[in-house]
Parts: sequence; C-alpha cells; structure tokens
Amino acid sequence: MKKVALLFSAGVESSSLAVHYLEGGYIVLPVYVKCGFPWEKVEIRWGERLWVFLKKKYRRLLPIRILPARGIGPEANSVEMPLRNLILVSTVALEALRRSIDRIGIGSLGMYPFPDNNREFFDDVERLLSRGARIRLEVDTPFMGLEKEEVIKHYYTKLPYRLTFSCMRPIKGMHCGRCEKCMERKEGFRKAGLPDPTRYLS
Repeated sequence: MKKVALLFSAGVESSSLAVHYLEGGYIVLPVYVKCGFPWEKVEIRWGERLWVFLKKKYRRLLPIRILPARGIGPEANSVEMPLRNLILVSTVALEALRRSIDRIGIGSLGMYPFPDNNREFFDDVERLLSRGARIRLEVDTPFMGLEKEEVIKHYYTKLPYRLTFSCMRPIKGMHCGRCEKCMERKEGFRKAGLPDPTRYLS
C-alpha cells in the first residue's frame, strides 16, 4: 500500500495535496510541525476541523501528528522564514522513518523567490535525507510550478476551502483579511474566477 507523510498546515495547498494523495490511493499521514509561531494554535484548530470532514470521506487518512521544532519567524512585511522548508521536511522525515514511510509530500508551488522554495533545493534535501537514512526518501512536490489559482480550480469541487486556513495574524480564530497570506488567498480565488468561501474579518 502506498503511503505518504504530508506536511499539513490546513492551508490551500497542503489541504489540496491531501486530497491529491487520498484520491491517488495513498494512506496519508498529515503532520503539523509546530515552530512556536503565534498563529499555530489557530491553524491546528482549523486543521482538526478539516481532518474531521475529510476522514468521513477517506478511510485512508490517518490521525494528525503534531511535532515540535524550532524556527525563526519572518521579519516585518515578509513571509520568508529562514531554513523553513529544511526544518519542516527534516522533522517530518524522522516521523516518516519511524512509520516505514518513504515519501514526504509538500505543497510548495515555488511562487516565492526564496532559496529553499524550488525543486533544486528539494532535490538536494532528498539526497541528504536518503543518504543519512540509508534508504530512498522521496520529497514529493506535485504542485511545484503551478499557480495558486490553478490548484484552487482543480480542487474547488473536491475540497471545502471554507475549512482551510492561511493567515499570519488571525483575529478571534478567523482570517484577518489584511496580512500577506490573506491577500494571496483572496487573489487566488479572484484569479480562479470562483467565489471565495473564506470569512475575513476585514
């Protein structure tokens, strides 16, 4: 049986990627990596709500694993977090090894010009992880090179985007509507030409 350890944050891409793997016949282990950022408690709550919805449809969805890690937050007016993807992938890789899973899924689009947000970087990480683990560990990026609106269009009828969450400054557990993540989200639905089901507080 095919298995994948999925980097899961309840955002548009990681949630869509969960459906991608589940429909592809995979057993999916969603992994949330906590790095101590202020929005994480809210993300986890949204992720748990979405998990309940998906579990009713997909029996191969395993319980969410929440793993601790350390990270450096973004500077003001930026979404870049130094070594973010390396921290995430290596943390999930350890859990994957414990569970005899040899594929790690990450929903990166490559839309940001960060040094750790392109296929070349993930190829390097894949080689290092495989070398250190003594087995082939695949770092899979099925959405790399796509635009957010392309992902939204493809999964709009398959996934309740109203249950997804992507906000860096949540207010009362909801999308603020003003941070860069919220603006990207709004733009994605606008470019997709589809109604945005998100509730924004501003």
